[in-house]
Amino acid sequence: MDGDPTTSDDWLADGQVRTYRRGQKIIEAGTPLAEWIAISGGAAFLAARVAADTRVAVAALWLGDVIGADSPLGKLAARYDVTALVDVTTIHIPLTRVKDPHAPQRDAATGELYAATASRLQDQITMRLAGNGLQRLVSVLATLAAALSSTPRAIAIGNSLSLPVSQACIGQLSGLSRRQTWIYLGQLAEKGWSRTSRTKVTLEGINAWLSLMAEVESRGLDCIATVDQCDMVLSALAAARPLRR
Repeated sequence: MDGDPTTSDDWLADGQVRTYRRGQKIIEAGTPLAEWIAISGGAAFLAARVAADTRVAVAALWLGDVIGADSPLGKLAARYDVTALVDVTTIHIPLTRVKDPHAPQRDAATGELYAATASRLQDQITMRLAGNGLQRLVSVLATLAAALSSTPRAIAIGNSLSLPVSQACIGQLSGLSRRQTWIYLGQLAEKGWSRTSRTKVTLEGINAWLSLMAEVESRGLDCIATVDQCDMVLSALAAARPLRR
């Protein structure tokens, strides 16, 4: 590729592109991380092993997040299982290239991506520890909306977005039982903000959902503490923004 070999664009273009189907394991916890890996399309979820045969979903990561060596997900070995939520495309670069001392812009680029990944991961973990059941579910739906809104397979029709993620997986990411997940999704559906099936959840008023977490960060968790409060906030956000094209 022509141009300055130290630019981040050139560096990423030199990486090996791989694809993973929905449900396919990208990284297994405990395995060595011999590559620098970034997500360039789709979204994946992380699961922590709490026992030999028990894994707990922790968070979702997507475009721009680093899941490989020296990332917040592990230094020499992976701390989490990383599984594709939808079809995922990744860029793989050998560590020797990443740590090339003659490529300072690469170091700056990786630092920015690491910081963004750490922030996304910490925000989701904090919400899961601090929020009530509804707050956790709503935060997961808003997070998945952001993760999948630019994914071709997450079909957008009008101002709706189809999330091809099962209720069970959404419940795991929220730390909820299947019954709790079903109840909360049903309450959101009654307010007109979602439609559900076993294999997907469709969000209505996608502009409002995409703005929701910024609103929560500004106003605090109380603004989504109940279904009625969540409804009022989403309604206000929907009225304040034009339809997404």
